[in-house]
Amino acid sequence: MKSRTKFFFGDSLIILISLIFIFFTFKNFWHFETGSVVQVNFQGKIYGNFSLFQDRKISLIGNEGESIIEIKSGRTRFKSAPCRNQYCIQQGWIHFTGQMLICIPNELSIEILGKTKAYDSLNY
Repeated sequence: MKSRTKFFFGDSLIILISLIFIFFTFKNFWHFETGSVVQVNFQGKIYGNFSLFQDRKISLIGNEGESIIEIKSGRTRFKSAPCRNQYCIQQGWIHFTGQMLICIPNELSIEILGKTKAYDSLNY
């Protein structure tokens, strides 16, 4: 004998309230702000801050060789790097505040900065 579970009005009301709560939580607690500045860190020091809205290429020569950072159309990436595995290049373009790309062999990192910080602290 088949038993069928009935779907009541209260069930749909709970589902609707849950979906509204989930949407509200994502909107208020996870910030996906588009950044405005790229901070380039090279060998433990800040090399410079560059606008995301000015197209440019930055070439830096580190321990392993030349790395090229490309800033274009409000986003940035590692265009080329001398490291063997190319992990920094494979990450692709970034543009949200708090996103970061790191080339460990050349001691080079790029981070997107905006109005607010996306995290409290960062270790690597």
